[in-house]
Amino acid sequence: EANPPEPDPLTEGVDWLRTDDDGIKHPLSLRAQASVIVLLRRLDDLGLSEEADRDLAAFAGEFQVTAAKLAGALDGLCCGRGLLSGGYVVACLKRALGHLHKAQAGLENTAARRLLPEDLLAWNRRELFEIREEILRLMQEFRTK
Repeated sequence: EANPPEPDPLTEGVDWLRTDDDGIKHPLSLRAQASVIVLLRRLDDLGLSEEADRDLAAFAGEFQVTAAKLAGALDGLCCGRGLLSGGYVVACLKRALGHLHKAQAGLENTAARRLLPEDLLAWNRRELFEIREEILRLMQEFRTK
């Protein structure tokens, strides 16, 4: 867009943050995206390829889809919550949650086979859990709107 709408300054830090490249992202979608990048870099550093392992591919791929679904559900809130219906946001968050659950299952399958180092496993479990909790909180918030 030549003149994209400006974000609501009153909701900065709640519904949007400005990224390093001057973009606008919802804090949760930014967190998920950043977590995926950290994961992919660590896998690369460890010489682990998603393509070489089905469970690792499921984990990393579903985590990437989760981040994308969160961006679709939440990044538009920067210009005001009135632009998106609460039901629409909840439906999009439900889709993201489904992918997050698949990512968690893929992660646990890799854990059972000791494919990932314990620190990476623990970090990703915590990230997925905390992202899940925030999705559930947002779903509840948007159900009441």
